[in-house]
Amino acid sequence: MEKLVSILTPCYNSEKYIDRYAESLLAQEYSNCQLIFMDDGSTDNSKEKIMKYKDAFEKKGVIFEYHYHENTGVGATIAEGMRYVVGDYLTWPDVDDALSADSIIKKVEFLDQHPEYGLVRTDFAKVYDDAPDVVVERGAQKYPNRWKEDLFKDYLLSNQAWLQGGCFMVRMTSFLKANPDRYIYPTRRGQNWQMLLPLLYEFKCGYIDEPLFYYFLRNGSLSDISNETYDDRIRKYELYEELIIDTVNHMHIPESEKKSYIEQVQCHYIKEKISHAFFKNNRKEVQKYYKKLKELGVSDKNSYIKSLITGTVFTKIYMKLRIKDATGKK
Repeated sequence: MEKLVSILTPCYNSEKYIDRYAESLLAQEYSNCQLIFMDDGSTDNSKEKIMKYKDAFEKKGVIFEYHYHENTGVGATIAEGMRYVVGDYLTWPDVDDALSADSIIKKVEFLDQHPEYGLVRTDFAKVYDDAPDVVVERGAQKYPNRWKEDLFKDYLLSNQAWLQGGCFMVRMTSFLKANPDRYIYPTRRGQNWQMLLPLLYEFKCGYIDEPLFYYFLRNGSLSDISNETYDDRIRKYELYEELIIDTVNHMHIPESEKKSYIEQVQCHYIKEKISHAFFKNNRKEVQKYYKKLKELGVSDKNSYIKSLITGTVFTKIYMKLRIKDATGKK
């Protein structure tokens, strides 16, 4: 008997992408699916757009569900949507992207054939809205660790970790073992760390070296950093740190491990902030975050700072900063 796949999709004012997304789902070679369309308070015609496909989905054998709530953000929307998931397997693509026609069936076949894995991830193709047939890049090919199976620390500290939800399919029995309360930190931005970290702590992750998901590059998307300010980047790091720490705190693991992982996350994001402040030649900010590294007792703080000095410009910045080392000397 075919396994039921739940497809959990958040949407906010995405009417211009729904046709493409819906058509990619209707083109799937696998049809035993539950489509959970979560409308996060859209004020455009998103509801009308998706509802026009209801009959086509049901004719294909897909269980179609539409749920609306006031705007709370993508993380909170996924958190609510998890209440409706009844499938054996789960994937959570964004509505402004698309799946290849064999995306679901290949992930199902992998999990059916490899019960030792709790989830599987795939490569993805980066394309532009106005040229969807031209692959700009295969996103996972630059990561040497893409075949790695034990990925908890990699995703905890953003080491060669890609987070496109449509690249993943998880086994719900594994998900519920790792996260029995279906708890997802209800943030406005981001849901993938919350979905993945508890699973990756407990289970191995498989990999399919094919681009089974299309990730569309565009101005104004959540991942677009073309107009990002210094403060925008710092706030982003703070949000990531907050949601990862909250996720770790809700995991069913020993308290001593939680403490260690949280300290590692705090250290990682302080270093990210130092790096960004260095790049922006922001002396006061570098000093502030360097002090935080000292407060955490990070032993490699000076070698980390020096690793940022890759050229004449950074060398001059470093000489100006005259950051105190652990002994207080300049």
